[in-house]
Amino acid sequence: MNSKRILMLDLKKHWHQYEMFLILIALLEVLMMGYGLWHFDLSNIIRKIYFGCYIFLFTITIVVLTLNHIIMKRGKNLEFVVKSACVYFVILVFWTSIVSALDMNGGGYPVTYMTILAAINSLVALSPVLYVSVAILSSACMIGIALYLGNAMLHMSFYLNFSIFLLVAIAVEIRNYRSTREQYMLDEKLEEWAEIDALTRVLNRRALDNYLEEIKDQENRFSFVLIDADNFKIINDTYGHQEGDRCLTEIAGLLTGIFGAHVFRYGGDEFAVISYEDAKSAAEKIAKVNQALKEKKKEYVLQVCAGIYSNDRKEDLKKMFSYADQALYEAKQNGKGYAAIYGKNDCR
Repeated sequence: MNSKRILMLDLKKHWHQYEMFLILIALLEVLMMGYGLWHFDLSNIIRKIYFGCYIFLFTITIVVLTLNHIIMKRGKNLEFVVKSACVYFVILVFWTSIVSALDMNGGGYPVTYMTILAAINSLVALSPVLYVSVAILSSACMIGIALYLGNAMLHMSFYLNFSIFLLVAIAVEIRNYRSTREQYMLDEKLEEWAEIDALTRVLNRRALDNYLEEIKDQENRFSFVLIDADNFKIINDTYGHQEGDRCLTEIAGLLTGIFGAHVFRYGGDEFAVISYEDAKSAAEKIAKVNQALKEKKKEYVLQVCAGIYSNDRKEDLKKMFSYADQALYEAKQNGKGYAAIYGKNDCR
């Protein structure tokens, strides 16, 4: 799992906290602009820089907050949110390094910078490489500006204490990132296990429902295929459950080999397939499955029937299941090893 994926998951999970953080920054800048207008002597160049910094950060915060809020509500283009978050945090850290350098020049401390650096590593799971690079470069920037301005008294105690803070912040960031990464990897693995049928190792009905929900608004046409093993109950009762399980595993393997990835165990001896081709091609593949089953020497004949519905008109999911089920019933009426296309003549 790469850092972009981790950051995306983290932002989705903690989106409201991230929004509150942006709102808090915007409010603080409004307060500081009000304070500046009331107390600053804007003929002083340092005060002008301060005030310009407040306006800049307020503007960029409002833009990021607005755009990201719209995107998160729509649930699309989430990669933009990830990129904008990274850019925003880099800008924010460098902004605080400049403001803190001005504070140090006036006899203050780099409190703003240290607060923001600590807040970011507890808010989102930024890549440690990005965080460490930005932290070191911005710290050098802050100290460089403070020394250039000339009034800051930076003694050895400052460098020692600040170095300790920076090392602790970096260590915390790396620990948080690793912890978040492990948690999301575990969550993904649990989700994957929850969508895989334990016996056949193909996807299960929950995965089918989720996948259909995912693709329902897409323009891609597909064929929905419902498949049922012929005489499975007789085979199961006659030769035992272990043999019945082997039959299901064999059918699942053939369907995966012939149709590809989108094979699901619908329940019992029923399977479903999403095939991105026309209904006739899907029926021909069912014929290949039955031919492969015939070629396996067994004491019994194992075949499958299928009902196929081509989703040309973007029907809702309930209707699509109903149409495929009607076609499956029609196929079973014709005997073993048939595939029926909804609304058309049966075909083997």
